[in-house]
Amino acid sequence: MKLTSKMKRAMGIKNSNFGNRIEFSYPNETLAISTTNDNCNLSCAHCNGHYLKNMTPIDNYNAKIESKNISSILLSGGCSFEGDVPINKHLDTIKQLKEKGYKLNAHVGLMSKETIETVCEYIDIVSFDLVFDKDTIKEVYKIDKTKDDYIRVYESIKENTEVAPHICIGLKGGEIKGEYEIINYLSENPPKKVTFIVLIPTKNTEYENVSPPDLEKVADVLCEARINLPNTEINLGCMRPRGQYRKELDELALMCGVNKIVLPSRSAKNKAIEMNMDTLETKECCVL
Repeated sequence: MKLTSKMKRAMGIKNSNFGNRIEFSYPNETLAISTTNDNCNLSCAHCNGHYLKNMTPIDNYNAKIESKNISSILLSGGCSFEGDVPINKHLDTIKQLKEKGYKLNAHVGLMSKETIETVCEYIDIVSFDLVFDKDTIKEVYKIDKTKDDYIRVYESIKENTEVAPHICIGLKGGEIKGEYEIINYLSENPPKKVTFIVLIPTKNTEYENVSPPDLEKVADVLCEARINLPNTEINLGCMRPRGQYRKELDELALMCGVNKIVLPSRSAKNKAIEMNMDTLETKECCVL
């Protein structure tokens, strides 16, 4: 099917099931906390610890919360050599945050079933990266894991709290590899919401000089998700390239039937007006 026809079909499905509304998220009320400061054992090809530097170290979170209007927390951090994010080492702090009434979203990575059962008692929703292609797992994360490992953890999280799968389009150096397989898997038992992000070629990483995935290929993945997950809320997350690429991507995403765009470009907001869409602005992380 040609992309234009696919987009028309995707938009029709979205309008039928969700109406002509688009949410624009500006997550100023969600504080991203790193439970490992800026440390990560994996030195991943797409990140190399770069994005941990933008998070608040867990030992300093009190001052940040007091200086901002915070209603929710994203608990994250670097990974161990096994691919899990050891947020469980700060269980007492997590309990305190929950008791204070904050909504908690967490990255847990490939956490063990036992630890998931302990941690998820206090977590409102887990943002879980699904990766199925073995070559991608090895090249990007440098770990000896498989599709089955990711499925096992995902299913375990689902048994203990809500989970929003995250899919990075073009994760393997800008290639589309495994994304359609993940969508097919999710279509068998559709989640309430799913977030798509797009590879950002980031300075001082192995992927510094690669190109982000072709925009039409990204749009095709988004359409495929909408068609195969007709009742799932589809988010375009904050992690995606900036500049002209984001401008064009955001406009395409509107026409692919997404429900929410985080930190939208100005052109996307104008496009939504042109399309007579009902717009809603929210102030938290896209899965909250």
